[in-house]
Amino acid sequence: MTDRTLDLSPATLESRLGSFLAERWQRPVRLDGWRRFPAGFSWITIGFRASPPAGEGEPQDLILRIGDPMGLLAPYRAEPEYRALEALQGLPALPVPRVHAFSDDGSIIGAPFLVTGRVEGDTPMPWKGAAERRGAEQNASLARDFTDALATLHGVDWQRTGLGQLWGSVDPHGVARDQALAWWRHAGFDTGAAGAPPQMQYAMRWLLRHAPAAPRAAIVHGDYRVGNFLQQDGRITAVLDWELVHPGDPHEDLAWAALRIFSGGTGRVGGLVERDEFFRRYAQQAGFTPDPAVLRYYEVLGLFKSASMLLSAAQRIETGRARDIRMASMGFQVASTLLELNRLIAEAS
Repeated sequence: MTDRTLDLSPATLESRLGSFLAERWQRPVRLDGWRRFPAGFSWITIGFRASPPAGEGEPQDLILRIGDPMGLLAPYRAEPEYRALEALQGLPALPVPRVHAFSDDGSIIGAPFLVTGRVEGDTPMPWKGAAERRGAEQNASLARDFTDALATLHGVDWQRTGLGQLWGSVDPHGVARDQALAWWRHAGFDTGAAGAPPQMQYAMRWLLRHAPAAPRAAIVHGDYRVGNFLQQDGRITAVLDWELVHPGDPHEDLAWAALRIFSGGTGRVGGLVERDEFFRRYAQQAGFTPDPAVLRYYEVLGLFKSASMLLSAAQRIETGRARDIRMASMGFQVASTLLELNRLIAEAS
């Protein structure tokens, strides 16, 4: 819930966020060095520096992530991302930013927000030509880190962390169906099928009819792919963008990462690694061999999810709930995505 105007001016953020952090940290703090990062359709990302009083510690470079009320996946909650990152601190194979604070109280800065440490690195992309420019050695190193981090994530005993209290008891038999219904609602069809393209209706019935039970309920990143991590010198320095984190089937992250739409035209997972090698190494590291039939199901669900995002983006522009012109252009991708969804259902069947 947003309770006050979302004012991103440095003076306003310094006052509102500064008061919140000073109370949380039990000491005065000066905030400056504000820099907004342009990437993303969803959360707003702003870098800043937090300085304690002289003699009481060193300044910290931090990141403020704000759940934009007009973002692609609004409305947002910051607590799931905070609890997930909190649970994953200190895992060598799964580097994540350090978390400092969060709030879902819209009266503080106008929207849910999360404060994390800043991690050095750049964001590699899977698009055509990018993998070739990185070179085979760097791609192989990133592929190992990418695969091992996912295997580590799925092995975390989240019930013993703050996520256990947040998520409670999770039925592995219902996680696939829950995700299908969630993305159906996100596309604006929560009250029925009126207005839904016939292919979305068909896909929804197929997903509900074939929903598999998960081997276990794991932490699912929800958007695990090349483009959502930082790297330096061929090593992943931080896995980012945890806003879709939820309990679910490990196959979901595997299938999403391996979707052809993220291959950059290379046929490789994220432009990095051959599919067979990706699944082989994951199985070796996770001690769990993915089921090809379940992977195919979650590939269908992944394209259904992508179509839901595209349809929702167009609707948000049409209704005035968003103003980002890039979201308006996403409507042009609906037809090709539905055609790919058709193809995947045919393969899975």
